Amino acid sequence: MLKKLTLAALLTGALALSNSAAAMVDRTLCVFDVVGANGDTYQMMKQYVLAAQQWGVNFELKPYTDEALAKSDFRAGHCDAVELFGLATRSILKFPGSLDMMAALPSYDGLSTAVAALSDPNAAPLMKEGRYENAGIIPGGKVYLFSHDRNILDDWEKLAGKRITVISEDEQAVEMIKYIGGTVMPASVSTFAGMFNSNSADLSYAPAFAYQALEMYKGLGENGGILRYNLGILTFQVTLNHDRFPTGFAQHSRAWVYENMWDVGMRLVKKAEATIPTKYWVNLSTNKEARYNEMFSNVRQRLYDADRVYSRRMQRMLKTIRCRELPDNAECTQDTEGGPAI
Repeated sequence: MLKKLTLAALLTGALALSNSAAAMVDRTLCVFDVVGANGDTYQMMKQYVLAAQQWGVNFELKPYTDEALAKSDFRAGHCDAVELFGLATRSILKFPGSLDMMAALPSYDGLSTAVAALSDPNAAPLMKEGRYENAGIIPGGKVYLFSHDRNILDDWEKLAGKRITVISEDEQAVEMIKYIGGTVMPASVSTFAGMFNSNSADLSYAPAFAYQALEMYKGLGENGGILRYNLGILTFQVTLNHDRFPTGFAQHSRAWVYENMWDVGMRLVKKAEATIPTKYWVNLSTNKEARYNEMFSNVRQRLYDADRVYSRRMQRMLKTIRCRELPDNAECTQDTEGGPAI
């Protein structure tokens, strides 16, 4: 895993954020957590708050269980910084927000490589857009497909006609569902699990923590299943209004978050994945997995051509990382998503 950057200089003050600098400033950090103040994400951000005090910022944490409201309050200036899923961040900061791309990275090591690159000072110009700037990225877990009927998961063509929940702003999922011939069921982070559990939807995609935290085991019942295929990897991203923070704060924060919160996030991810009973997992044969890979490659290419959802630069970077890990994938030599990666 590519983990250690040239962070020593960053963490010893190379970014000119010394303890003797300007006086402490009070700022508000709005934190989205589906469980609220008792959730793992909110508790994890307390560690970040303590670190920020050493950089001259005293954060007040405000918990939100409604991601759309947290985002709206941030845009309205009620929050100086906000923690959201990368999917929700994409309309604020397109480049880092595009990291949560469907089936774009095969492993957590691949995500670590990407986040390491984004946390490096050389990437700083890409992490800022207008008055907003990314201040850190934490792994949120692979996204899996939950189904009431496990027998339809081994072939994506069997999903045609099925009702699939789609989180608001997730345009990539809408494109994918159109491609496979499914029916889009609009939902939010707060409602999709309930729709699945009440049989208002046939399938829902979610990270492993939703199994317990959102009680999605209720919708699985005896015949349900979870496809052991990585539909994408969610991230938690901290975004701030950079005019409200000391010079260099965001870069210092990005480096610190990667160095100090990556492992914290991964422990929570692995814990959540371990809670899912073995009986629910549906594994794919090599051939069936290749068919899923091809389908997602085609959908991503459609989105690349449309140039309205992802940052093309991010899309090209993720293909490069993907093909370094899986160089035998057919796409790696094809002129897709910006060109051959090998």
